[in-house]
Amino acid sequence: MSWFSAVPLVLLAAIWMTLPGLLVGVAAGLRGITVWGAAPLLSVGLIAGSAVAGSLLGVPWSGAVPVAAALLFAVVVVGARRLVLGRVLMPGPALVRDHAAGVWATLRHGGPDRRWTGLAATGGMLIAWALGFRAAIRGMDRPDALSQTFDASFHYNAVARILTTGDASSLTVGGLVNSPGFYPSAWHGVVSLIVPVTPGPAEVVIASNVVALVATLLVWPLSVLLLVRTLVGRSAGAALAAPVLSLGFIAFPWTLVTYGALWPNLLGVALVPAGLAAVALAARPGLGSGFGSGAAVGPGTGPALTVPSEPTPYPPGRVARWFPVVAAVLALGLAHPNALFGAVVVAVPPVLWGMAGGVRRGLRAGGAQAVRALAVVPVVFGAGAVAAWFMFVSPLLDGIRGYYWEPQVSAGEAVVDALLHSPDGNTPAWSIAVLTVAGAVWALRRARTSWLVPAHLMVCALYVVGASTWSSIWTGVWYNDAPRIAALVPVTAAPLAALGLVALCSLARRVGCVARDALTRAAPAVEHWPRPRAAVLVAVGVSAVVVTSGGLYQRAHIDQLAGIYQTPEEVLVGPEQAQFLRNAGELIPADAVVAQNPWAGTAMLWPLTDRQVLFPHLTGVWSPDQQLIAERLRDAATDPQVCAAIAETGVGYVITAPPTFWQPDPLAENWPGLVDLDEAEGFELLAEEGDNALWRITACDAGRVVGS
Repeated sequence: MSWFSAVPLVLLAAIWMTLPGLLVGVAAGLRGITVWGAAPLLSVGLIAGSAVAGSLLGVPWSGAVPVAAALLFAVVVVGARRLVLGRVLMPGPALVRDHAAGVWATLRHGGPDRRWTGLAATGGMLIAWALGFRAAIRGMDRPDALSQTFDASFHYNAVARILTTGDASSLTVGGLVNSPGFYPSAWHGVVSLIVPVTPGPAEVVIASNVVALVATLLVWPLSVLLLVRTLVGRSAGAALAAPVLSLGFIAFPWTLVTYGALWPNLLGVALVPAGLAAVALAARPGLGSGFGSGAAVGPGTGPALTVPSEPTPYPPGRVARWFPVVAAVLALGLAHPNALFGAVVVAVPPVLWGMAGGVRRGLRAGGAQAVRALAVVPVVFGAGAVAAWFMFVSPLLDGIRGYYWEPQVSAGEAVVDALLHSPDGNTPAWSIAVLTVAGAVWALRRARTSWLVPAHLMVCALYVVGASTWSSIWTGVWYNDAPRIAALVPVTAAPLAALGLVALCSLARRVGCVARDALTRAAPAVEHWPRPRAAVLVAVGVSAVVVTSGGLYQRAHIDQLAGIYQTPEEVLVGPEQAQFLRNAGELIPADAVVAQNPWAGTAMLWPLTDRQVLFPHLTGVWSPDQQLIAERLRDAATDPQVCAAIAETGVGYVITAPPTFWQPDPLAENWPGLVDLDEAEGFELLAEEGDNALWRITACDAGRVVGS
C-alpha cells in the first residue's frame, strides 16, 4: 500500500480525532484557535469514555457510539450553559440554527482570533504537517510496515480483540492477556474506528500507523498551539511558530512512535499541553472573561506577543473555566495514566501561581473575599497531598513503581541532554535549545507565563533522575523509564521555544526600528521605508530555524522511525514470515483459535488475518489451560488433560516457528509443548515454508480415543 492511497485514511483519522470534540467545544462556547486546539482532547475523552459507557450498557462498539456520545454531550452542554446563564433551554429548530451558525462562524472566520492570527496558525500547522509527513513517510517507508517492537503485538492484538468482541472499554481490554482491571484503551478505540474502512490485508497495522501519524502531526501541534494561545493571547507570530517548533524534539513525539512501541503514551502526552492550558486558565486569578484572554502580559511585551482588548474565545464564568480541566483528566487518564501523572507535575506551578495571586487579591479586598481566598489554600494543598500520595506512596501503583532500568548516563550527562534536547545519545538540537532558553528568560519577566519555567525545570529534573538512576520514588509512576519521562520535557520546552523565537524577533524589530530612526536623521529619505512587521520577522525566523536545523532535525527523526520499521536490530516478524502468516490465515476457519509461541512473531497472525491466537503478547497472565497447552500440547494424543484444555480454549490449530525476538531470552523457552510436532502423534501438517509450519490438531477429534 502506498502513502498516496492511505491519504483518505489519514483524513478519516484526523476527523475522528477532531470533529467530535469540535462539536462539543463549540457547544460549550469555545471559539477560534481555542476550539481547534481543544478538539483532540475532547474527542479522545468522548471516544474512550463512550467505549466504557457502551460496554457497561451492553452496546456493541462501533463508530455510532462516540457519535451518539458527542451529540448527547453537545445537547447537555448547551442546556447547562443556558441554565447557568439564567436562560431557559428551548430545544427546537431555533436552537439548532443558533449553534449551527456558531460552528460555521468558527470554521469560516476563526471566531475571536484576528484574521492574521488564524492564518498564521493555519500556516504553522501546514508547515509542521509537511515537515513531519516527509519524515514519517521516509522513516516508515510504507503505511503497512510492521513495528518491530516488544509491545507492538499487544497493541495490534488489542485492536483485533476489540473488533472481535465489540468491546473497546478500558475496563476490559486488559483481558487480552488475562490482566483484570483497568488498561488505557483510548488509542486502541481510535484505531478500531479506522480499521473497518481500511483495505486489506494488514488493516490493523495500517490503521495503527495512520493514527500514530495523526497523533504526531495533528494532535500534538494543535495541543501546543492551544497552550501558547492561552499564554500570550492572539499573537500571530506565536501561532505560527508553536506548531512548527513542536516537531523539532526527538524525545517527543518521535521517540514514542517507536520506543516500545508506546502508542497509548504517544496519544496521552500529545494531549498534555492542552490539559495544561485548561489548568492554567482555571487557576488564573481574577480572570472573568475566560480562556486565552489577551490582555497585555507585562511591560515591554512587544507587538508580536500581545493584543489589547481582544475578545475572549471562551465563555465567562467559573463553571465554564473548569469544564476543560474535567475533560482533560478523563481524556488523559483513558489515554494513559503516565500522561495524566505528567500533567499533574507540570500543573503544580500554575496552580500555586494562581492560588498565590488569588490570595493576594483577596487580602487586598478584605472581608468575605479574603476569607474565600484563604479557604482555597487548604483545599489546594489537600488535593496536592492526595495526588502525591497516590503517585508516590499508594500500594495500588507498587507494580508500576517496581520496574528497574539500568542507568543510561551520569547525572551530569543527563543535565546536558535535557538542556540540549538530546536524550539517548541523539544529536544536540542547538536551535531548539537556544530558543528554549530565550523563551525561559522572556517568560520569567511576565506574570502569566513565569510558572512555565519552574514547570520545565521540574520535568527536566525528573528526566535527570530517571536517566541516571536504577529507580526512584520520584520516577516510579513512569516505570522508572527514562524515555517516558524524557517525552514530558517537550511539553514545556515547545511553548518556551515558540515564545523564545517570537521574543527574539520582537527584539530584532525594536533594534531595526532604532536603526531606522538613526538613519532617518542622517538620510531623511529613509523615513519613508516601511517598518518591519513583527509577524513577518517571525516567519523569517521560523524559516531560518527550519533551514539551519536541517528541516528541524529531520535526519534524526527519519533514522528513529527507520530503525523500527525498516532496519530493526531485532526483527519480530520478517517479510517472509508475514507472508506465511497471511497464507496460513486463508487455511484456517474464521472462528478458529491458533496456539503459537509469540516470541516467534506468530502473535501477528491475528492482526494480519483476523484469526485469533492463544498467546497474543510476549508476556501475559496465562490461564492454567493456556499454560498446559504451552507446556504439553505435543502430548495431546496421550494426555486427556491436554484435550480438555484444548476444548476449553477452542484451540484447533498450531503454528510452529523458532523464537527470533530478543534472542536469547529465557521467556521464549516457556512453550516446550509447541516444538517438534512432526515427531508427535495427532497433528496434521497443512502448510510449511522454511521454519514456519501450520498444523491442525487431530489428537482430540471426535471418535479418537486419547491415550490408546
